[in-house]
Amino acid sequence: MMRIVLLVGGAALLFLLIRQLGASDIVDALTRIGWFFVVVLLLGALHHATRALALHACVLRPRVIRYRDALAIRLSGEAIQSLTLTGPVLAEPTKAWLLETRGLTLTEGFAATITEYLLYTFVTAAMSIAGLAYILSSVELPATAAAIAIGIICACGVFLAVSTVAIARRFYLIGTIIAWLARVGVLRGRLTPDMAWINRMEDLLLTVLRDSPARCLTIATLEAAAQGVLVLELLWLLRALDVTVPGVVAFAIEASIKFFEFAFLFVPLQLGVAEGSYAEIFDVMGLPLTAGFAVAFVRRLRGLTIASLGLALLALATRHRRRVA
Repeated sequence: MMRIVLLVGGAALLFLLIRQLGASDIVDALTRIGWFFVVVLLLGALHHATRALALHACVLRPRVIRYRDALAIRLSGEAIQSLTLTGPVLAEPTKAWLLETRGLTLTEGFAATITEYLLYTFVTAAMSIAGLAYILSSVELPATAAAIAIGIICACGVFLAVSTVAIARRFYLIGTIIAWLARVGVLRGRLTPDMAWINRMEDLLLTVLRDSPARCLTIATLEAAAQGVLVLELLWLLRALDVTVPGVVAFAIEASIKFFEFAFLFVPLQLGVAEGSYAEIFDVMGLPLTAGFAVAFVRRLRGLTIASLGLALLALATRHRRRVA
């Protein structure tokens, strides 16, 4: 029910933005992108291909999982996150289940999936800190906007610090959080967690994050490269819209938008929220608001196109699973 409320709210925000910016100006901006969308689609595919490499590297028995399987699983998870009202709550477990169908245990599947997601989040948090710090040092922000930026930097910093300490001390942070949720009654009945299973999964996770520094660095590098592809995509879209900015500004915009993507993770398709966030950041950076709206809209179209492919791959995987059963 809450997701439906968020969807309706996002649609209302989208309508208000279109009225404020002007439908004709938005259509003109989208029309200018034209064939540039082909390159946007290719760069979006490259982003997912790179993250699939990271997922494959998170598997402790990589010979069991082929890269093409990891790519199909990555796209299947993207389809669930983009096309359903469940977001990562269902997308990440589905990836773990699909890894199990390829020969891993469910514990190994969850460990690989969560490890990849965590390292992606670590890289994203570091990127947000760097981008927002650049904006604070180069742009004169209103007091409220500056306070929000500082708050986001502090939140990302605390998240990275707590995670680093937990990994260094081999502390079962995920298990501790889940056990606390069970104690306060959030998880009960059929949702009562198997703490022994969760700790075994977290042991595998820590094997990558703590005991295999070379592997961890490789995965983090792949996640950073995947984010770099999105910065290139943003530069390409701005070129299509006749907006010229240095690479560092594109990086700052991409880094700034990451927090809003996480903050509004459960708004279906980020409808309205993405357009509003991009328009606000573009306004802060002195860029056309309609360009920000167009970038968000085209990226959603790219995401839906790739998610449609993922949905087809998920259907094939499910059909194969039924035949085997």
